Parts: sequence; C-alpha cells; structure tokens
Amino acid sequence: MTLSRLLSKPQATDYQQVDTFWFPDESEENEDYECGNENDGELPILIGQHIFLDTGSISLNYYCTDCENVRTFSSGKEHGLRGVVVSQRVISIDCVLQCNCGSVVHTWFLVESEQDFRNQSPGVRILHFRDKLSGNVKLQSEQYGEFAEWLEKANQAHRDGLGSGAVIYLRKVFESITYNIAKVNDIQTTRHRSGRVEKRDFYGVLKDVDEKHSIIPNAFSGNGYKLFSELSSIIHGDGSEDDALKNFGALYTLVTGIIDNIKQKEELKSALQKFDWSMD
Repeated sequence: MTLSRLLSKPQATDYQQVDTFWFPDESEENEDYECGNENDGELPILIGQHIFLDTGSISLNYYCTDCENVRTFSSGKEHGLRGVVVSQRVISIDCVLQCNCGSVVHTWFLVESEQDFRNQSPGVRILHFRDKLSGNVKLQSEQYGEFAEWLEKANQAHRDGLGSGAVIYLRKVFESITYNIAKVNDIQTTRHRSGRVEKRDFYGVLKDVDEKHSIIPNAFSGNGYKLFSELSSIIHGDGSEDDALKNFGALYTLVTGIIDNIKQKEELKSALQKFDWSMD
C-alpha cells in the first residue's frame, strides 16, 4: 500500500505498513545539508526541511455543489506530494485536492512513522487531519440534512482520536431518529411503573420501530441482530475508548445506513407525507 492510499482512507489508530516513500535527492547533499554518517550512508534530515514524497496522489470524496453530487477530489499526480519534516518520525503534508470541475479542497495531514520514516516500508498512521472547504464544496454528511452537523462532529472527534466523543455524537443521531419515528407512529416510548412514568429501554423502542419499518440495514440485522447488539453496546457506553475508535467505522455505517433506509422509504411515498412513516 502506498502512503497516498493510506491518506485516502479513514483515519486509523494502528500503524500500517506502506511502500517506501522518501528517496533522498542527491542535490540535497550540499552545505545546507551535510552528509550523513559514513557508516549508514544516509543524508541527515533537518526540522523544517521540505522533502519530496514519491507516493502518487491522494483522493477523498466530498459533495460538489457545482456537480450536484459526491465527487472524488484528487491531488495532482504529475506534481507528487511534498512534506515538511517535523522530526525523524513525523511529517507534515499539505496538499490541494481538486474535482474535475475545478472545485478545490485544502487538506493537511500530520503523519507519524512507527520508527524512522526513511526506513524501507515504514509503518505509519495519521495523527491529525484537517480540511478547508471552498464555497462550492460540502462534506459528504451534508446529504444527511439536519443530522449533517452531528455526523461531521463525530468524524472530527474520531480524527482527533476521541473515540468516546465521536460515539456520543452518533448516539445522539441514532436515538433522535428512533424516537422521532416512534413518536409519529404512536409507538410507546414511556411506561408506567409503580405509579410513575419512566422511559422505556431504548433497545425495546428500537425493536418495535424496526419491526414495523425495517430501518436497520440488513447487514446489521442478520444472525439475530448479533452485530447490531455488539455495536449498540458500544454506542451506549458499554465499551472502552479503544473499542469506540476501533468500531467507529461500523457504527458510522450503521447510523448513516438507517438514515439512508428512511430516505428510500420516504421517496416511495408522496412528498406531502415527508417524515410521516405511519402510512402502510
């Protein structure tokens, strides 16, 4: 796997092996960059040094308002990537990603190597990632309407290594959708016990909603909802920080899959019944 391929994937906490991406340029062997140790034959690196990264182009998906669809934005293949040395293990990479129509996104990656990044096939990971969108570019989550802000906050928290924080935002979306559907379909969300009114167990409400409207994606509802149950326990706080980070991708897919299912069901009904799932 190339470094550019790793940078095009969702951020992960573990180090992943990539192809060698730094090939020292002999022109750097000058008075500014003294020759390395004769025993290792390497050119030394300096903090703040600009280096060329032989790794291909980065590609990320965003919603382009000019194209009115999700498009792949890529860095220029002919120019390669350039980084700035932060330490022997850390590189800062800035690049501009462009849609075929000309819309651009400015991105920044802070990449950490498990050892020296100059090693052959080093293990690396993304420490931090930021993007700055131009006026005609939106995040993919924009397609999820009122939930877009919370989904992007979840993504941002995950990028920053905050597993529990990311899961809290997903949980907010997850529960909001479930209770909203229950409300418009007269599915009970409370119960009476010992003369008091209390909230029903969320899993019970969700089960009633799903039995009536099949909102949980098939991939999560098979095998007696085993996968869903495991993810649900994490999303409701019964897991560690590492569990939250490790399973974020599946949790995000579960939540957005539920929204997609609901949107598809909406499109089969009259626009006048938008958000009204009580009709059979």
